[in-house]
Amino acid sequence: MSEAIRELEELSFRTLPAREQERYDGWVLRWSGGGSRRGNSVNPMASSSQPLDEKVANCEEWFARRGESCVFRLTPLADQGLAALLDSKGYRKTSPTDVMTVEIGDGGRTGAVFDVADVPSAAWLSRAAGEVAPDEAIQRLRSQLMSAPGHKRFMSWQETVGELPQAIAQSVDLDHYTTIYNMWVAEGFRRRNMGSAIVETLLAIGADAGSIQGVLMVTQDNVPAQNLYRKLGFDPAYEYFYMEPQL
Repeated sequence: MSEAIRELEELSFRTLPAREQERYDGWVLRWSGGGSRRGNSVNPMASSSQPLDEKVANCEEWFARRGESCVFRLTPLADQGLAALLDSKGYRKTSPTDVMTVEIGDGGRTGAVFDVADVPSAAWLSRAAGEVAPDEAIQRLRSQLMSAPGHKRFMSWQETVGELPQAIAQSVDLDHYTTIYNMWVAEGFRRRNMGSAIVETLLAIGADAGSIQGVLMVTQDNVPAQNLYRKLGFDPAYEYFYMEPQL
């Protein structure tokens, strides 16, 4: 089980690269200067040989040098006792999330028509980064996404030409996996099977490229998304959560 988790974790580091990544005694420190916590966190991947309290202090200093608070992302691979230690230091547990997988079958694409490109458009990036995000943040996001290995696909859908997309998603085909990120559907389109069509289309395209398994992440409190992915055949492989300092 641990090896399967480690494989998916390493896959996620490659398909969603950080601006800086450093391996430290079985842990992976990732910093991107903004964006998701996944790209700005400490990720324990193996048991430590050094005392945990010293390692935590060193990680805090590593992030402080970059002007950031230290956030830990804990999977079942994390050292025993680490969560309790962080709790005693004032960290709080947030965002329990399921990593879900599905075997990709031979099902065809849906009838929905999406724009799928190998590079993200300005409109796609605006949706992914947030419409009020500064240009610097948008360009940093583009650089980060395009630095990933594998075949990258950026999907969007819009009802009216000239508007920002009402739905976007991203997938990366790598090592026989299709990993789906950055899925977003506007509120007014969420009960029209748009999410199902996006996922099914990306998995079908991935299957054409040789993928045999789909992967995505969804927070446990996002009940509509959890129900959607389970309906599409996804099952939880493992969970992770963040430990963040209380400010």
